[in-house]
Amino acid sequence: MYDFDQIQNRRGTASIKWDRQYSFGVESGLLPFWIADTDFASVPEVLNAIKKRCDHPIIGYSDFEENCLISINKWYTRRHGWDIPISYMLPSSGVVTSLYFSIQALTEERDKVLVFTPVYDPFFAIIKNTKRKLVDCPLLVEEGRYSINWDLFENELKMGVKAIILCNPHNPIGRVWEHEELRRIAELSKKYEVFILSDEIHGDIVLSGNKYTTMGRFPEIYDKLIVYTAISKTFNMAGLISSCMMIPNSDIKDKIEGALSDAWIFGPSALAFPAIEAAYTYGDAWVDEQNIYLTENAEMVIDFIEEKMSKVKCARPEGTFLMWLDFGCFNMSSNELTKLMAEKYGIALGNGAHYGEQSDGFMRLNIGTSRKVLIEGLEKMKELYQELEGKINE
Repeated sequence: MYDFDQIQNRRGTASIKWDRQYSFGVESGLLPFWIADTDFASVPEVLNAIKKRCDHPIIGYSDFEENCLISINKWYTRRHGWDIPISYMLPSSGVVTSLYFSIQALTEERDKVLVFTPVYDPFFAIIKNTKRKLVDCPLLVEEGRYSINWDLFENELKMGVKAIILCNPHNPIGRVWEHEELRRIAELSKKYEVFILSDEIHGDIVLSGNKYTTMGRFPEIYDKLIVYTAISKTFNMAGLISSCMMIPNSDIKDKIEGALSDAWIFGPSALAFPAIEAAYTYGDAWVDEQNIYLTENAEMVIDFIEEKMSKVKCARPEGTFLMWLDFGCFNMSSNELTKLMAEKYGIALGNGAHYGEQSDGFMRLNIGTSRKVLIEGLEKMKELYQELEGKINE
């Protein structure tokens, strides 16, 4: 029904991905597989809802209507088995901003905040910029699949961690944490009275054979839980700068809402509200088809790397549209790889070193694009691989 193979020309739209490639030493021109937005045209009903709102000649200060929140409830109920009361919901700007002010509201300076690495790099900035202490709990990896080091995790909680920033599905490794893993996180967090700040922005993007479970399915931790979601990744609507926090504890909700208000940061833009309602009302089939397309893209990348870049290791993604590639076979830093890929081969991938100290030599590949563009990028990666392999064999 939907054509994810269609190439969308995003050049000239002020796209950070396509038109603002300054971190790679150029303004534009590289084939981009870095920043986490996709190249798919969004749901027609969502675009029509935005256009309809623009039919009114005034776009002033706006607040959400109940229908918007009802659509969020219905989406989570039918797709994820969580019947979220509207009273839990706090619409806001982007997830990173919401996480920042959550940390500000719920912890004190020098409090310990734990993350599982490698992980989405803004988490590090949030912890540093709020003057909290980062606790790194590196994930274990075996044959390309990552898991939690439970002994280390519990030991860190014993040492006084105040909050965990959880990423589910996990960016950049593509893990969709299983129900039992999440239950164990919930159990330990409750035991040591730790806040769980669960970034679930990729929760709808689950590849074939995997199942996403929201932390909202564990009511025993509702007194210290916040779940963050948005339409930005699922429906490729990051430019609307919107999100929604699910906060069961009303006192916590009041604290975070107060922190946002003190900084004069209010809800999403006027155009975000009709987009959210339309996405969660009409987007089921589109998301299902997108997940099938991304599953096929991921399988294609895995096969390509096994056949033509056999020394590179690739974690099989369970969710997200991101893939985690280990170029350690060439003993090069991620900075060196990023520079070489951009300057000689014209491609831009995510620098793996940004996601944790143990991730140097890794690169993050965004597969949320048309298959033709993805194949073109893979062929350029193959050329780089052949060059580096040739130097090793000389």
